[in-house]
Amino acid sequence: MDQLELDGLDGGTDHLYFHFDVDEHYLKLETFIHTADSARKVIASINENLFESSLKYELIVLPPADGSFLTKLALSVAIGWGAIQFLDSDVVAAYVDGLTGKPPAEWAKELGEISHEGGKSVYSALSSEPKPEKERKACQLSASIVMAMARGILEKETTELKKIGMGSGPLIDALDARAEFYAACLQDGDIARVGFSLDNIFPVPRSTFAERSQKPPRRPEEDEPPEWTVSIESIYVTSPNWDEDDQRVRHWKGKDQSRRDCYFVIDDAEFWALVKKKDLHVDVLDNLKVQWACQITDGRAKNRRVVRVLEYNGNTLADPLSDDALDAILGKHQAVTARREEPTLFDDLF
Repeated sequence: MDQLELDGLDGGTDHLYFHFDVDEHYLKLETFIHTADSARKVIASINENLFESSLKYELIVLPPADGSFLTKLALSVAIGWGAIQFLDSDVVAAYVDGLTGKPPAEWAKELGEISHEGGKSVYSALSSEPKPEKERKACQLSASIVMAMARGILEKETTELKKIGMGSGPLIDALDARAEFYAACLQDGDIARVGFSLDNIFPVPRSTFAERSQKPPRRPEEDEPPEWTVSIESIYVTSPNWDEDDQRVRHWKGKDQSRRDCYFVIDDAEFWALVKKKDLHVDVLDNLKVQWACQITDGRAKNRRVVRVLEYNGNTLADPLSDDALDAILGKHQAVTARREEPTLFDDLF
């Protein structure tokens, strides 16, 4: 696939370059396969652990160029809208800034998404676009940020990554993939240095391959998935998604009882039955009282899901699920009581 064909792909695209400093213009097949697969794992970790797998993409290998062996990978994003909502999260924004050197708003400004200074979020700025243009820009922004983050993970020194918080955070799987990348480089004695641009600049010398190939230590409990934490809370909905299947890509957005942004999906089958029957009175901004659950990893709430919608705009819909019912749905879980004007279950556990 040449550049002309790449430009014709739907959605947004960006590139990641692996520039290997070798005497001859070739690379061992095993090295090529292992380094490309390591990059795939880095990108998959970013998507899964920061964007909750909302990014739908394809990773494409482009023909190498002449000179020192250059691997060119293209990320083609078909659905990027779901990932954009997470850019407003403080945690995600910190990783974007730390790995790329620019916060999400700066990326958006470069692409022309935000034309004014101030506190307007990336998600809100894109929401005002016509749908086709909004989706195209969301895909392009997602592709550019993810590829820049992947480059940062592979290129930056280990001490820099630890300062960002990657040593034990949600991207620890990406560090494992990074270690595999440099283990493959270490095994190939023909590689003197590695770079990540089209230029003949190689910031990673062979003398650092051994240190970079070491996987980070993991705490024993990280082998076990975190248990679910359940609470009953009121949510002020700011951006619903009335498509039951599409909500897996673009989550519901609202504010919890502490007025913090939250993203979630609704797994309550009875609620969706009422939606399909059009038995709900929908307002511009809706209020839900829900029984919901999340998993806490490294002090961060993930996989937030509403298991039962109790009230909708003040109208009672259902009673909370019993402990036995929750056990059947979630398995091991703990209950936390969150009352109005007090910290939510997510604050309690940080």
